[in-house]
Amino acid sequence: MPKVGMQEIRRKQLVEATLTLIGEQGMAGTSMAQVSARSGLANGIVHHYFADKNALLEATLRTLNKRINAEIFARLRTATTPAERVLAFVDGNVSALNLTRDNVAAWLAFWAQVPQSPQLQRIQNVVARRSHSLLFHALAKGMDKATAHSKAQMVAIFVDGLWLRAAVDCSPTTLEDSRRLAYQFLNNVLGYELET
Repeated sequence: MPKVGMQEIRRKQLVEATLTLIGEQGMAGTSMAQVSARSGLANGIVHHYFADKNALLEATLRTLNKRINAEIFARLRTATTPAERVLAFVDGNVSALNLTRDNVAAWLAFWAQVPQSPQLQRIQNVVARRSHSLLFHALAKGMDKATAHSKAQMVAIFVDGLWLRAAVDCSPTTLEDSRRLAYQFLNNVLGYELET
C-alpha cells in the first residue's frame, strides 16, 4: 500500500520534470519516457498518473497558474487602492518566480496546443476569465464599467506580451525592464503615478 501523500509527491516530481524538459527542448521534444527518466520514476508510474502528454501538460499548467495566483494574492493582501490591486496582478505575473525560462517555455507550449485541444482551451478560458475579473473589479472602482472592461483587456494583453518577450530573453535585465515597462504602461493607460 502506498504511503499517504505519495501520490501528490509523485505528481509534483513529474510536473517539475516536465517543466525542466520543456524549458530545455520544448514541448515537441518532451516525451513521457523522458519525463520518466528525468523524474527518476518508472514509465508505468508516469502513465498511471497521466494518460498522455496533454494530461501532463495540463497538470503542469495548473501548477504554474497556482504559482502565479499565489504571487498575485500575496500582493493583494496588502493592496488597498485600485492602483495597488492592478499592480498586484502585474507584479505577480512579472515576478522572478514566474518569469523563468522553464515556466515561460511551458506557457508557450500550452498556448501552441490550445487551438487543437478543447480541454486546454477550457483551461485557457478559465485563466483568462479570472484575470479579467480581478482586473475589472479593481478598475471599476474608478471608472465606468465599459471603460473598466476595455482597460482590463489592455492590461491582460500587455502582461501576455511580457511573457512572450521573456520567451526570447528571460535574463534578470529583461525582468527589470519588464517591470519598468509595466509601470510606464499603467501610468500611461490608467493615469497612475507609479514609480519604478
